[in-house]
Amino acid sequence: MMAEFLADCRRKSRTETMPTLQLLQLIAASPGLKALLGYRLGRHLLLLQTQRRQPLLRPFGWLLYWLISGYVRLALDIRLDLSADIGAGLYIGHFGNIVVRQCKLGDNCSIAQSVHIEPANTESSNEGSTESSSSGPTIGDRVWIGGHAKIIGAYQIGDRSTVGAGAVVKRDIPSGALFMGNPGRVVMSDYDNSDIL
Repeated sequence: MMAEFLADCRRKSRTETMPTLQLLQLIAASPGLKALLGYRLGRHLLLLQTQRRQPLLRPFGWLLYWLISGYVRLALDIRLDLSADIGAGLYIGHFGNIVVRQCKLGDNCSIAQSVHIEPANTESSNEGSTESSSSGPTIGDRVWIGGHAKIIGAYQIGDRSTVGAGAVVKRDIPSGALFMGNPGRVVMSDYDNSDIL
């Protein structure tokens, strides 16, 4: 948990190391890092529960998780469901109407506001469950997803792809592609997104 969260913090700060006080200030100022702190804690607690470790500390950990995730959901409208498998170094640039559940995100991805990444059947949330993560989208490493983009369904998004703002994904996206529009389509097949990541 700690290594992945520090990778999230490094993406936000754009520095490799920082003093503890500066790290705490960064978390306090960043809605995305608050959401990721709750998510990483919850995933760590699920791992401890599966391994039957730390039974005395887990109830306090879950209480802290529910406090953080409740605040993030109500005040910031960011929903990082524990059914999502999120790689290290996620950057959440904005807050508001973000839903990430039952999917797999690779390392060093970036998402903006009002992004929905989830399976096609959105009737009920499986909060706390990691069972059905294969039924949602699978997103590769270093993918940039613009504001108001929708990736709803079991689509494959290749490494280093870019999903433009407002795009609606209804098909798989190859690696390195620039995908835009509603309905979405590949508009450039060899797009370098390193500047916007």
